[in-house]
Amino acid sequence: MKISIIGAGGSIGSTASFNLATHCVADELVMIDSYSPDKLEQHVTDLKSSVTGLNTTVKAGQDEDLRDSDIVIIAAGSADVKVSRAEVLPQNLPLLESFAHKIIKYCPDAIVITVANPVDPLNYAMYRFSGINRKKLMGYSANDAIRFRMFLSQALNVESTQIKATVLGEHGGSQVLLFSSVKLNNRPYAVSQPVQQQVHQWIDNLPSVLEPQRIKTGRTAAWTTSMGLTAICKAISRDTGHLIPCSVVLDGEYQCHNISMSVPVKLGRKGVMAIPEVKMNAREQEGLKRSIEVLREQMRFVDEYVLKKK
Repeated sequence: MKISIIGAGGSIGSTASFNLATHCVADELVMIDSYSPDKLEQHVTDLKSSVTGLNTTVKAGQDEDLRDSDIVIIAAGSADVKVSRAEVLPQNLPLLESFAHKIIKYCPDAIVITVANPVDPLNYAMYRFSGINRKKLMGYSANDAIRFRMFLSQALNVESTQIKATVLGEHGGSQVLLFSSVKLNNRPYAVSQPVQQQVHQWIDNLPSVLEPQRIKTGRTAAWTTSMGLTAICKAISRDTGHLIPCSVVLDGEYQCHNISMSVPVKLGRKGVMAIPEVKMNAREQEGLKRSIEVLREQMRFVDEYVLKKK
């Protein structure tokens, strides 16, 4: 299993590299970052020693070292977010286009995981730019479900390992928390309205907590993302069929076409093995419709950009 990370010198790329290497998910890990070569060199030197005794090879690479990658993680992009992730779409589209060309040149059969935001339209853009099978493309959106479970466990005063729950729609403000999907100790659990309101409040307030910290420190939610990326790459490399939320391009699922949004998918060696549709109550269905309308505008922006390039 060869995994290459574009943008490996940044917070997300470097922490993902550490977790993937030390969990022995990759036999070969290639770290690429033309924007922060000094940071990259330091990370690679440190990481090489940290995997001593493990069956993982770590090296710094250039574009041509993408060749024959099984998985490519795109962690590079502008993160200069002030209000919402969607505002950096114009800056990140050209970057993603350049990455798509490199992937097609060197590793057209790779599974591509886009982490840069806004992840939903950028995953759709990778699909438009590259022509790669949609089931080998995914945007990283698992943090939404991770935080949903975290806040549920806090509100219910139980261990997070006892909670299962998922999130649909935009990786952003219109995301839909599926309280109807909540399971406690693998059994369906009816979450009370007060608890639902509390969890909604915590999640709605999260940007006001995270964004000032990110702006002040220049650091994003890298550790959480690295854990989620490791789970995704494990599911792919070990062909487990585990169900993990990812932003994927839909073609009829959830009555959607030509749109990328977060849904639970079964992951294996070939990428997305299946996209099972989640049952929702009427309130959640309405919420998803609103989220889809938000996303359609973002997909339209991508389509217009692609048309202008032709």
